[in-house]
Amino acid sequence: MSNFSGKTFIVARYEFLKTIRRKEFLFMTFVFPIFLAAIAIIPTLLAGTTLAEDQRVGYIDMTGSFDFPESLTHEGFSLGPMGAKPSNIDFVKYEESSEVRKALQSGQISSYLIVPADFLETGVIELYSSEKGMSVSGSELSAELSNIAINSLLKDRVNESVIERVKDPINLNMYNVGDNGESSEQGIAEILTSFGLPFIMAFLLFFSIFSASGYLLRGVAEEKENRIMEVLLSSVTPSELLTGKVLGLGAVGLLQIVVWLSVIFLGGGYALPIKIEPMLLFIALIYFLLGFLFFASMMAGVGAVTGSLQESQQIAGIFTFIAAFPLIFMQVILTSPNSPLAVFLSLFPFTSPASMLARIAASEVPFYQIAASFFILFVSIHVVIVISSRLFRVYLLMYGKRPGVKEILKNIREGGR
Repeated sequence: MSNFSGKTFIVARYEFLKTIRRKEFLFMTFVFPIFLAAIAIIPTLLAGTTLAEDQRVGYIDMTGSFDFPESLTHEGFSLGPMGAKPSNIDFVKYEESSEVRKALQSGQISSYLIVPADFLETGVIELYSSEKGMSVSGSELSAELSNIAINSLLKDRVNESVIERVKDPINLNMYNVGDNGESSEQGIAEILTSFGLPFIMAFLLFFSIFSASGYLLRGVAEEKENRIMEVLLSSVTPSELLTGKVLGLGAVGLLQIVVWLSVIFLGGGYALPIKIEPMLLFIALIYFLLGFLFFASMMAGVGAVTGSLQESQQIAGIFTFIAAFPLIFMQVILTSPNSPLAVFLSLFPFTSPASMLARIAASEVPFYQIAASFFILFVSIHVVIVISSRLFRVYLLMYGKRPGVKEILKNIREGGR
């Protein structure tokens, strides 16, 4: 990796331009994230522009104690700057079941409620709807009916402030206490920034690292299988070829993650408030660069040793499975971020990028653990690059023979002499 020559950058530029023209790269980098952002944004636009349907709801109160309002406004819930359009629910009183059924069948009302005589003992209210149904969900209507029940049962028994507190007993405000002792309120933006953003970035790092390093594995295996490698090595050294491929595809992966983050911040910022912490972004970029160098160099060594693309992908699948452990144990990392397993996964070089970002999302990670994770990953990169360089020199032009483990270890040892 120390052999930076003009030929190295020619190889890097070629790999970069070749990869960004791939259809699968263009789809995963631009079309797929825009599609996901559209899924998040379009419903909020529709909620803000679509007029809600007003409804008439009939009711029969067999207890004689319910005080239904003539109408109430249903605000609903919506994300985004425009919000949801409110709808009105008009309540119509009926005395007989046959009368309210006829009203439902004729379309005069969209549904009706029956409050049984034993409501105080059971708490049951029956809801009957037409096949068309209601635009208000059952859970939302249940919440509205709970308020009506509280008003009816406590009216003239307690004062108005007590009734309002019973309907809305707790409003939990969350605060963060800094190292200096000062506290700041934790709103939805802070919650998304401290939890959602690192969690999303952990997934992005995993997929971006393996997509970019997968291109390197495929390129080396295809060039070796098609005998193009012989032509390349007549003009460049194995070290220049390896370095150029890693640099070029590293730039591809960096471009991909920048596009993904931009789409998330622009699209998600419309629907949800997201604040970007520069330090978190800086740590994520460092993990991406180190993680890519680690896995790309490993994939290059695998591609050099194996004789075909299929065989390369089978062996690389083992490393991919190990690297996916943070996704498999994500619940453990998030619920117990300081457990021995979570700490080990955040220090182990195969799993440290995604695991450490997930731990940062769930708790305050000591600085020495982040520094130790960087150091272990950096040392591992140096070891993998040395091994891959030796494998590159020995096996790039070897065809038709699958080397054994003992032979590979022997060539790794002798390559340093």
